[in-house]
Amino acid sequence: MTHAPRRPRSRRPSPHRYARIAAAALLSLTAAACGGGEKSPTGTVYIGGKNDQPGFNLHSQHTDRGFEVDLAAYLGERLGFTPRFHDVVSAEREQELDGESPASELVIATYSITPQRDEQVDFVGPYFVTKQGFLVREDYRDIRSEKDVEGKVVCTVAGSTSAIAQLPADTTPHIEIDYSTCVRKLQQGDVDAVFTDEALLYGYVEQQKSSKVPLKVVPDVSFGTINRYGVGLREGRPEFCAELREALRKYLTKEWASDVKVQLPALVAAYPGDWENRFRPDPQDLDVYSSCKG
Repeated sequence: MTHAPRRPRSRRPSPHRYARIAAAALLSLTAAACGGGEKSPTGTVYIGGKNDQPGFNLHSQHTDRGFEVDLAAYLGERLGFTPRFHDVVSAEREQELDGESPASELVIATYSITPQRDEQVDFVGPYFVTKQGFLVREDYRDIRSEKDVEGKVVCTVAGSTSAIAQLPADTTPHIEIDYSTCVRKLQQGDVDAVFTDEALLYGYVEQQKSSKVPLKVVPDVSFGTINRYGVGLREGRPEFCAELREALRKYLTKEWASDVKVQLPALVAAYPGDWENRFRPDPQDLDVYSSCKG
């Protein structure tokens, strides 16, 4: 799926962002006029995503590629809209869906479903399940067990579930705005490890396998919680929520495995014969974790 080139990230809203907000507002008004504003929107739907996460969503050469891009394309095909991604950082995902005129209709950005977030936005999911782990340089041998994390400098991202995980007391957290910055600092030797969701880490392993500083995920070392990725949407749209849920349920049984094989080959290689059991949610879990019930 090809989109227009993106601007570098900016903390200040640009005229283009205001244009997206206006477009989303117009879309909401049109939907409201046709049936209460709850059903699936049509036409172009703006989606907040992370465009620097290989395997899930990487923007390169004017093209978005990754598992979440494939997921959005499937949902759009099933529900009749055309997805268009724009960049959002972890700490600003709730803001993307905030207010009467949100910047995005959906957020698909390795967005873990948590009770705290569910108070601010609605979720449909999960579409991926993963524990948290550590990414290190391939030649690094100093982390082999949980106790070895003590005394290390560990990079993670503001607004993520990893940033609030309970690491050993003398671990030094290094907080960045995105994981690509953490990975760069890891390869430069500025930090000892990157800490986030294991599935996400394998995307960087694949991306950097031919670089001068290849990377690996530390086996069997994890802190924090099990994370369940969901599609975020603004609260109060139960019909749209239910339509997304049923489309996602079909995706889990029809397209999920083939998309993971294509987009996350390092993850599949790390768990031969067991990767689906580890990372694919049970389709019935959507009834438990989605905000829309029944």
